Amino acid sequence: MSCQRLMCRVTILAIAVLAPLLVVVVGCGSDADTAGAPDASPSPAGPPVLTLIGDDGEKRLTMADLRALPAYEGWAGIKTSVGTLIAPVKYKGVALADLGKLVGGITKENGVTVLAKDGYGMTLSHEQVYDGDFVTFDPATGEEEPASYPLTVILAYEREGKPIDPEQEGPLRLQIAQPEPAQLVDGHWTVKWVDRVEVKAATADWSLVLKGAVDAQITRESYRSCSSPGCHGAVWADASGELWQGIPLWRAVGLVDDQVKHDEGAFGRTLAKQGYPIEIRSEDGTTVTISSKKLFSDQEILLAAKLAGQELPEEYFPLRLVGPGLKQSQMVGKVVKVVVRIPQ
Repeated sequence: MSCQRLMCRVTILAIAVLAPLLVVVVGCGSDADTAGAPDASPSPAGPPVLTLIGDDGEKRLTMADLRALPAYEGWAGIKTSVGTLIAPVKYKGVALADLGKLVGGITKENGVTVLAKDGYGMTLSHEQVYDGDFVTFDPATGEEEPASYPLTVILAYEREGKPIDPEQEGPLRLQIAQPEPAQLVDGHWTVKWVDRVEVKAATADWSLVLKGAVDAQITRESYRSCSSPGCHGAVWADASGELWQGIPLWRAVGLVDDQVKHDEGAFGRTLAKQGYPIEIRSEDGTTVTISSKKLFSDQEILLAAKLAGQELPEEYFPLRLVGPGLKQSQMVGKVVKVVVRIPQ
């Protein structure tokens, strides 16, 4: 046998003998080098679908994590903002109270904000989460009536026994459920496409009184529903670049300028062009009056509840009138009432 072939066989034999040792050495070195480093490979449980934030910090849960928690199965239906009645169907999910326990619990001083991926959200009180303190409606007539069974707030992941369609409303949706198909709740509570839950100090309740051809009221909850980016929310930048977020004043006026309260026709444009006074009143009695003609032309005039993404400071809370063409003296804060002087 030639020397060249002999050397080749020796080399191959050496590699065969040393290969297991190399694997062991490389494997040990790899473990030591990456100890504590995050695993770049996808989790077998799937990607996180929900972020929880509370006093104990932040947790990110996968769908498998949610399904491993105690489940609640019940019936949920809604009455929409335009009065449409949607009969209860069966949902399955996790009680919001149980989710709160994972990040420190929900006390009576807390509010629970449930947010969707599109920015829409609702804040629930301790009483709503634990006592089911909601207004309910007859599923046949839509008239207000007491709930027949205890109400449980859940983050649902199944509808009629199937995973919730991520395109239509899921994979997670907030629902107020009962053990039997009974009453409906106001639709603005049932947030679609939920991906975040925050437990934090509760915000003081407030409401905006509206007077006009008819009377109405906007509560903190209904305002939050209406002012979300996916609904009627709007933003205005002042001269210093500060961003004010809220709902256009004309939408509030449209609730009380005539009998039509919803959709684009709610704000009577023909009547607004003719002109009538609109009074915006603050908590201390300060009143600013603007014409409906101005409101028609400057539709960026807002009843703002946020400044730079945060709730208004005490000097303006809960609402401030802001927008183009208004003098600084007209941008009154602590707004609690709007009076629309419709001509007879």
